[in-house]
Amino acid sequence: MLIIMSVRVGYFKVSGEVVHIIPSQSAAVTGIAKLNDTLYVNRLGVHQTAVYCPTTFQQQRVLEFTGGRHDVGIYGRTNIDWQRETQLRDMAACDVSNCLYASDIYTSIYRSDCQNSYTNSRWSVVGTPQGLSVTSSHNLLVAFQRRQSLGEYSADGVLIREINLQPAGISHPVHAVELFPDHFAVTHHGPKHQLSIVDSNGKLVQSYGGEKGNLNNPHGIAVDKRGKVLVADQSNNRILMISSKTLKAYPLPLPDCELNGPYCLHYEAATDRLYIGEWKGQRIVCCKLGSIALAPSS
Repeated sequence: MLIIMSVRVGYFKVSGEVVHIIPSQSAAVTGIAKLNDTLYVNRLGVHQTAVYCPTTFQQQRVLEFTGGRHDVGIYGRTNIDWQRETQLRDMAACDVSNCLYASDIYTSIYRSDCQNSYTNSRWSVVGTPQGLSVTSSHNLLVAFQRRQSLGEYSADGVLIREINLQPAGISHPVHAVELFPDHFAVTHHGPKHQLSIVDSNGKLVQSYGGEKGNLNNPHGIAVDKRGKVLVADQSNNRILMISSKTLKAYPLPLPDCELNGPYCLHYEAATDRLYIGEWKGQRIVCCKLGSIALAPSS
Protein backbone atom coordinates (compact mmCIF):
# COMPACT_ATOMS: atom_id res chain seq x y z
CA MET A 1 0.00 0.00 0.00
CA LEU A 2 1.32 3.39 -0.98
CA ILE A 3 1.16 5.99 1.72
CA ILE A 4 1.49 9.62 0.69
CA MET A 5 2.51 12.03 3.43
CA SER A 6 2.38 15.80 3.13
CA VAL A 7 4.18 18.30 5.28
CA ARG A 8 3.16 21.92 5.65
CA VAL A 9 6.40 23.76 5.35
CA GLY A 10 5.11 27.10 6.57
CA TYR A 11 5.81 30.36 4.84
CA PHE A 12 8.91 32.04 3.50
CA LYS A 13 10.56 35.39 3.73
CA VAL A 14 13.40 36.83 1.70
CA SER A 15 16.81 37.48 3.22
CA GLY A 16 19.88 39.13 1.75
CA GLU A 17 23.52 38.02 1.80
CA VAL A 18 26.02 40.78 1.11
CA VAL A 19 28.23 39.93 -1.86
CA HIS A 20 30.26 43.12 -2.17
CA ILE A 21 30.29 46.75 -1.06
CA ILE A 22 31.69 49.54 -3.23
CA PRO A 23 33.01 52.07 -0.70
CA SER A 24 31.98 55.70 -0.42
CA GLN A 25 33.30 58.07 -3.07
CA SER A 26 32.23 61.29 -1.33
CA ALA A 27 28.92 61.64 -3.20
CA ALA A 28 25.46 60.17 -2.71
CA VAL A 29 24.45 57.37 -5.10
CA THR A 30 21.38 58.52 -7.06
CA GLY A 31 20.97 55.83 -9.73
CA ILE A 32 22.04 52.26 -10.53
CA ALA A 33 21.39 50.16 -13.62
CA LYS A 34 22.92 47.09 -15.24
CA LEU A 35 23.04 46.42 -18.97
CA ASN A 36 25.08 43.89 -20.99
CA ASP A 37 27.00 42.69 -17.92
CA THR A 38 28.04 46.23 -17.11
CA LEU A 39 27.08 48.20 -13.98
CA TYR A 40 26.29 51.91 -14.34
CA VAL A 41 26.18 54.32 -11.38
CA ASN A 42 25.11 57.96 -11.01
CA ARG A 43 26.21 60.12 -8.10
CA LEU A 44 24.91 63.42 -6.75
CA GLY A 45 26.35 66.51 -8.42
CA VAL A 46 28.19 64.55 -11.12
CA HIS A 47 27.28 64.75 -14.82
CA GLN A 48 29.18 61.57 -15.68
CA THR A 49 28.05 57.99 -15.11
CA ALA A 50 30.62 55.64 -13.59
CA VAL A 51 30.97 52.30 -15.39
CA TYR A 52 31.89 49.25 -13.28
CA CYS A 53 32.77 45.64 -13.95
CA PRO A 54 30.04 43.64 -12.11
CA THR A 55 32.41 40.81 -11.16
CA THR A 56 35.44 42.75 -9.89
CA PHE A 57 33.45 45.88 -8.98
CA GLN A 58 36.30 47.98 -10.33
CA GLN A 59 35.50 51.22 -12.14
CA GLN A 60 36.45 50.95 -15.80
CA ARG A 61 35.49 54.28 -17.36
CA VAL A 62 32.86 57.02 -17.35
CA LEU A 63 29.94 57.64 -19.68
CA GLU A 64 29.15 61.23 -20.68
CA PHE A 65 25.53 62.35 -20.72
CA THR A 66 25.76 65.51 -22.79
CA GLY A 67 22.86 65.17 -25.20
CA GLY A 68 24.98 65.22 -28.36
CA ARG A 69 27.94 67.32 -29.35
CA HIS A 70 25.84 69.87 -31.22
CA ASP A 71 22.94 70.10 -28.84
CA VAL A 72 22.16 73.44 -27.19
CA GLY A 73 21.80 73.42 -23.45
CA ILE A 74 19.04 74.78 -21.29
CA TYR A 75 18.65 78.54 -21.02
CA GLY A 76 20.24 78.86 -24.48
CA ARG A 77 23.77 78.29 -23.26
CA THR A 78 26.30 76.24 -25.13
CA ASN A 79 26.64 72.52 -24.59
CA ILE A 80 29.81 73.00 -22.53
CA ASP A 81 28.09 75.26 -19.99
CA TRP A 82 24.97 73.07 -19.92
CA GLN A 83 26.98 69.90 -19.36
CA ARG A 84 28.46 71.32 -16.17
CA GLU A 85 24.98 71.94 -14.78
CA THR A 86 23.62 68.46 -15.53
CA GLN A 87 22.61 66.79 -12.27
CA LEU A 88 22.06 63.11 -13.02
CA ARG A 89 19.60 61.24 -10.83
CA ASP A 90 17.92 57.92 -11.49
CA MET A 91 18.75 55.35 -14.17
CA ALA A 92 16.98 52.51 -15.95
CA ALA A 93 18.09 49.97 -18.54
CA CYS A 94 16.12 48.18 -21.25
CA ASP A 95 17.54 44.87 -22.48
CA VAL A 96 15.19 44.78 -25.48
CA SER A 97 16.06 48.27 -26.77
CA ASN A 98 19.63 47.75 -25.55
CA CYS A 99 19.78 51.24 -24.11
CA LEU A 100 20.32 53.13 -20.89
CA TYR A 101 18.15 55.99 -19.62
CA ALA A 102 19.02 58.71 -17.11
CA SER A 103 17.16 61.69 -15.66
CA ASP A 104 18.46 64.95 -14.26
CA ILE A 105 16.84 67.31 -11.75
CA TYR A 106 16.06 69.91 -14.40
CA THR A 107 14.17 69.17 -17.61
CA SER A 108 15.85 66.32 -19.48
CA ILE A 109 15.71 62.58 -20.06
CA TYR A 110 18.70 60.97 -21.77
CA ARG A 111 18.98 57.79 -23.81
CA SER A 112 22.27 56.11 -24.65
CA ASP A 113 23.42 52.89 -26.29
CA CYS A 114 26.47 53.17 -23.99
CA GLN A 115 28.88 52.76 -26.90
CA ASN A 116 29.62 56.43 -27.51
CA SER A 117 31.08 59.15 -25.32
CA TYR A 118 27.83 61.11 -25.55
CA THR A 119 24.15 60.26 -25.62
CA ASN A 120 22.27 59.26 -28.74
CA SER A 121 19.25 61.35 -27.80
CA ARG A 122 17.86 63.73 -25.23
CA TRP A 123 14.35 65.04 -24.84
CA SER A 124 13.05 67.90 -22.75
CA VAL A 125 10.31 67.40 -20.19
CA VAL A 126 8.59 69.61 -17.62
CA GLY A 127 7.99 68.77 -13.98
CA THR A 128 11.27 67.64 -12.39
CA PRO A 129 11.81 64.05 -13.62
CA GLN A 130 12.91 61.74 -10.82
CA GLY A 131 12.58 57.95 -10.71
CA LEU A 132 12.82 55.88 -13.90
CA SER A 133 11.77 52.30 -14.68
CA VAL A 134 11.00 50.18 -17.74
CA THR A 135 7.53 48.69 -18.25
CA SER A 136 6.59 45.27 -19.59
CA SER A 137 5.98 46.97 -22.96
CA HIS A 138 9.62 48.15 -22.91
CA ASN A 139 8.59 51.78 -22.47
CA LEU A 140 10.10 54.25 -20.04
CA LEU A 141 8.08 55.19 -16.94
CA VAL A 142 8.98 58.54 -15.36
CA ALA A 143 7.84 59.92 -12.00
CA PHE A 144 7.42 63.69 -12.22
CA GLN A 145 7.76 65.23 -8.78
CA ARG A 146 6.31 68.67 -9.48
CA ARG A 147 3.81 67.60 -12.12
CA GLN A 148 2.29 65.08 -9.69
CA SER A 149 2.06 62.52 -12.44
CA LEU A 150 3.65 59.54 -14.17
CA GLY A 151 4.68 59.71 -17.81
CA GLU A 152 5.11 56.70 -20.11
CA TYR A 153 7.43 57.27 -23.08
CA SER A 154 8.49 55.25 -26.09
CA ALA A 155 12.19 54.51 -26.56
CA ASP A 156 12.56 57.57 -28.78
CA GLY A 157 10.92 59.95 -26.32
CA VAL A 158 7.33 60.08 -27.59
CA LEU A 159 4.82 60.54 -24.75
CA ILE A 160 2.41 57.61 -24.84
CA ARG A 161 0.30 58.56 -21.84
CA GLU A 162 0.37 60.60 -18.68
CA ILE A 163 -1.18 59.35 -15.43
CA ASN A 164 -2.42 62.14 -13.19
CA LEU A 165 -1.88 61.14 -9.55
CA GLN A 166 -4.06 63.86 -8.05
CA PRO A 167 -7.22 61.67 -8.08
CA ALA A 168 -5.31 59.31 -5.76
CA GLY A 169 -4.39 62.20 -3.46
CA ILE A 170 -0.70 61.73 -4.27
CA SER A 171 1.75 64.60 -4.54
CA HIS A 172 5.54 64.65 -4.92
CA PRO A 173 6.00 61.17 -6.46
CA VAL A 174 9.64 60.11 -6.49
CA HIS A 175 9.62 56.67 -8.14
CA ALA A 176 7.22 54.25 -9.80
CA VAL A 177 7.25 50.72 -11.25
CA GLU A 178 4.69 48.69 -13.15
CA LEU A 179 3.39 45.78 -11.04
CA PHE A 180 1.07 44.30 -13.64
CA PRO A 181 -0.79 45.81 -16.61
CA ASP A 182 -2.34 49.16 -15.63
CA HIS A 183 -1.27 48.94 -11.97
CA PHE A 184 1.71 50.85 -10.63
CA ALA A 185 3.54 51.09 -7.32
CA VAL A 186 4.50 54.67 -6.43
CA THR A 187 6.64 56.07 -3.63
CA HIS A 188 5.66 59.61 -2.77
CA HIS A 189 6.19 62.32 -0.15
CA GLY A 190 2.79 63.88 -0.01
CA PRO A 191 0.51 64.21 1.77
CA LYS A 192 2.24 61.40 3.69
CA HIS A 193 5.39 59.40 3.02
CA GLN A 194 3.93 56.24 1.52
CA LEU A 195 3.98 53.48 -1.04
CA SER A 196 0.72 53.45 -2.97
CA ILE A 197 -0.78 51.33 -5.74
CA VAL A 198 -2.62 53.24 -8.47
CA ASP A 199 -4.32 52.21 -11.71
CA SER A 200 -3.81 53.72 -15.17
CA ASN A 201 -6.50 56.33 -14.46
CA GLY A 202 -4.66 57.59 -11.41
CA LYS A 203 -7.20 56.04 -9.05
CA LEU A 204 -5.88 54.85 -5.70
CA VAL A 205 -6.09 51.06 -5.26
CA GLN A 206 -4.45 50.81 -1.83
CA SER A 207 -1.56 52.16 0.25
CA TYR A 208 0.89 50.53 2.63
CA GLY A 209 -0.65 50.72 6.09
CA GLY A 210 2.50 51.01 8.18
CA GLU A 211 2.14 47.81 10.21
CA LYS A 212 5.96 47.52 10.22
CA GLY A 213 6.43 51.19 10.94
CA ASN A 214 5.72 54.21 8.78
CA LEU A 215 7.87 54.94 5.76
CA ASN A 216 10.23 57.87 6.16
CA ASN A 217 11.52 59.49 2.98
CA PRO A 218 10.99 56.44 0.72
CA HIS A 219 12.62 56.54 -2.72
CA GLY A 220 13.66 53.69 -5.03
CA ILE A 221 11.42 50.71 -5.82
CA ALA A 222 12.18 47.33 -7.38
CA VAL A 223 10.18 44.14 -7.84
CA ASP A 224 11.87 40.77 -7.38
CA LYS A 225 11.07 37.51 -9.19
CA ARG A 226 8.79 36.45 -6.34
CA GLY A 227 6.59 39.49 -6.90
CA LYS A 228 7.77 41.24 -3.75
CA VAL A 229 8.08 45.02 -3.88
CA LEU A 230 11.36 46.29 -2.43
CA VAL A 231 11.31 49.87 -1.15
CA ALA A 232 14.33 51.96 -0.17
CA ASP A 233 13.05 53.42 3.10
CA GLN A 234 15.78 56.03 3.27
CA SER A 235 15.45 57.72 6.65
CA ASN A 236 14.58 54.42 8.38
CA ASN A 237 17.83 52.90 7.00
CA ARG A 238 16.15 49.76 5.71
CA ILE A 239 14.77 47.96 2.68
CA LEU A 240 11.12 47.09 3.18
CA MET A 241 9.73 43.99 1.46
CA ILE A 242 6.05 44.45 0.60
CA SER A 243 3.57 42.03 -0.95
CA SER A 244 2.25 43.47 -4.22
CA LYS A 245 -1.18 41.96 -3.50
CA THR A 246 -1.76 42.43 0.22
CA LEU A 247 0.85 45.13 1.02
CA LYS A 248 1.91 43.11 4.05
CA ALA A 249 5.49 44.02 4.83
CA TYR A 250 8.69 43.15 6.68
CA PRO A 251 12.22 44.62 6.69
CA LEU A 252 14.70 42.78 4.47
CA PRO A 253 17.21 41.02 6.75
CA LEU A 254 20.78 42.00 5.85
CA PRO A 255 23.08 40.27 8.35
CA ASP A 256 26.32 42.10 9.12
CA CYS A 257 25.33 45.17 7.12
CA GLU A 258 23.78 48.37 8.44
CA LEU A 259 22.43 50.57 5.71
CA ASN A 260 22.93 54.33 5.86
CA GLY A 261 20.24 56.10 3.88
CA PRO A 262 19.32 53.62 1.10
CA TYR A 263 18.14 55.71 -1.85
CA CYS A 264 18.08 53.81 -5.15
CA LEU A 265 17.67 50.14 -6.07
CA HIS A 266 18.40 47.88 -8.99
CA TYR A 267 17.24 44.25 -9.02
CA GLU A 268 18.59 41.62 -11.42
CA ALA A 269 16.28 38.62 -11.76
CA ALA A 270 18.83 36.37 -13.51
CA THR A 271 21.19 36.41 -10.53
CA ASP A 272 18.64 37.33 -7.84
CA ARG A 273 20.90 40.20 -6.83
CA LEU A 274 19.84 43.52 -5.37
CA TYR A 275 22.03 46.61 -5.74
CA ILE A 276 21.43 49.30 -3.12
CA GLY A 277 22.75 52.85 -3.53
CA GLU A 278 23.07 54.92 -0.35
CA TRP A 279 22.46 58.65 0.04
CA LYS A 280 24.20 59.17 3.38
CA GLY A 281 26.63 56.26 3.39
CA GLN A 282 27.46 56.90 -0.30
CA ARG A 283 28.16 53.18 -0.83
CA ILE A 284 26.80 50.59 -3.24
CA VAL A 285 25.75 47.41 -1.48
CA CYS A 286 25.32 44.31 -3.63
CA CYS A 287 23.47 41.44 -1.97
CA LYS A 288 22.20 38.04 -3.05
CA LEU A 289 18.58 37.43 -2.20
CA GLY A 290 17.23 34.07 -1.08
CA SER A 291 14.14 32.60 0.54
CA ILE A 292 14.29 31.42 4.13
CA ALA A 293 11.66 29.18 5.74
CA LEU A 294 10.01 30.42 8.90
CA ALA A 295 8.07 28.55 11.56
CA PRO A 296 5.58 25.99 10.14
CA SER A 297 2.04 27.27 9.88
CA SER A 298 -0.60 25.58 11.98
